[in-house]
Amino acid sequence: MKKTLIIVLGVATILLLSGTVVGYAMMKKEVTITFSDKDKTITTDVLNGTLSEALAEEGYDPKKLKKQYKSSVKWDQPFQKDTKVHLTCNCSVSLKVGGEKPKKLKTTETTVGDFLKAEKIEVGKNDQLNAALDQKITNGLAIIIDKIEKRVDKKVEQIDYKTKKKEDPDLPKGEKKVTQEGKKGKEIYQVTALYKNGKSMVTDKKLIDKVDPVTKIVTVGSGEVEEEPEEKKDTEVASGGSRIAGLKYKKSMEGEATGYTATGNKTATGTTPSRGTIAVDPNVIPLGTRLYIPGYGEGVAEDTGGAVNGNTIDLFFESREEAVQWGRRNVTIYILE
Repeated sequence: MKKTLIIVLGVATILLLSGTVVGYAMMKKEVTITFSDKDKTITTDVLNGTLSEALAEEGYDPKKLKKQYKSSVKWDQPFQKDTKVHLTCNCSVSLKVGGEKPKKLKTTETTVGDFLKAEKIEVGKNDQLNAALDQKITNGLAIIIDKIEKRVDKKVEQIDYKTKKKEDPDLPKGEKKVTQEGKKGKEIYQVTALYKNGKSMVTDKKLIDKVDPVTKIVTVGSGEVEEEPEEKKDTEVASGGSRIAGLKYKKSMEGEATGYTATGNKTATGTTPSRGTIAVDPNVIPLGTRLYIPGYGEGVAEDTGGAVNGNTIDLFFESREEAVQWGRRNVTIYILE
């Protein structure tokens, strides 16, 4: 009888202890916590605890979190069941649009796109945004939108006519007669300009039409000594010191030029670099300036660089071999008209 009683008591004790363990396990609740501005997820077991207590056990300061986050559940209410909690950041964001001064704003939006939509700010197809639209909003994030505007105009440039003299034995000696009036011609250009926040970046000029000038013809009586043809005078003026490779320039300077090639990045003016793209110090050579470099050719100041200072420039080449072959050399930089 004693042996049977001991066995019964032992079984009863085991069952009692098992029930306590099962009961304890059933009282624990699994809580999953996510953040709007972080990829981290916290999963923890809570025994009659609150969100504040659960976060404290995970090493967080609930007081600081309450100031910055809005919770999907009450902070100090005990969990009654397994719960998923989402903490939405009330983040401070800096927003700069165009040439305006940055504004400090608070937002509970979760992405850059949602934030701009809430602020009723549209990003044009040519505008430059420093963040992806699906990028998460984080505290202290700076959002910058550069407004890019494209303007297309026409420009007309006149072409002076030339004067030609012809001898006429039928005219008295020394007499002159205009047999054909001269008429100026014109060149019509399409001028495309890109503006960044209202400031000109790049200007492209393309000839779209041309009207040739009409030569003035003057008949001179025989025996009169002819003056030097005006065409020759024009040619001599055109070949003076104000041209390089047939291009008019208004200034030249000595400097150093280094070859570089594609990095996968856009230029400082938003264009894709190609042959003729030149990186400059905009404090010395304004962006958009047309340049001529002997040995390289014509180009446009479209880019900048950390090592491009003073009279130092970088010349873009289509391949690394060309850039290495050019290396770094002293050059004369011509500023074209």
